Amino acid sequence: MSSSDRPKNLGILMVVGGPGGSGASTIAKMLASHFKLNRIYAGGLMRDIAKSKGFETYEAFLENTPEIELEKLDKSMDKKLMKYSFLPNILIDSKVFAAFSSKYRISTTVKIWLDCNLEIRVKRKLGKVGGSYGLVLEDLKKRYEKDKTRFERLYGIDYSNPKKYNDIVLDTSRINEYQTFSLILKLIEDGKYIRK
Repeated sequence: MSSSDRPKNLGILMVVGGPGGSGASTIAKMLASHFKLNRIYAGGLMRDIAKSKGFETYEAFLENTPEIELEKLDKSMDKKLMKYSFLPNILIDSKVFAAFSSKYRISTTVKIWLDCNLEIRVKRKLGKVGGSYGLVLEDLKKRYEKDKTRFERLYGIDYSNPKKYNDIVLDTSRINEYQTFSLILKLIEDGKYIRK
């Protein structure tokens, strides 16, 4: 994939990411609504692929799909996200696109990463999907390590260092979604990322 800059007349390209349970997708929806952006949810696109292949859950898909197949899917997804990033007024909700856009020199308006301690992420996930604390804990740990290894191997991305790729990095462990949203709006305004 060649590097390419994004024309300014396409408007906003916002990127939001974070590990499972950090609140990234919830905040991405709120930001997309607030700024009237079309939200592209990379996780949702991957879940659709998992369903089309007969898996009940995305976790089962990840566990039972060979690494080489996952890598092919990742690369295919990257091409899709690259195309989406050249549509007007877009928010890309993805764990990897902030780093990906840096690598391929795609101009973004603002890149936001939400982090959160593991215990809170487990509780948030349990609140959404239920289940056993131990199983959710193991799943989140496994997912993080798998993502970290895959992204590093595929792209040379340092997944454990989001400050390297993002404009705003925020720990949401002690704040709820409304406080997070308000704080992000203030940080966007203070940083003059979006001019009125």
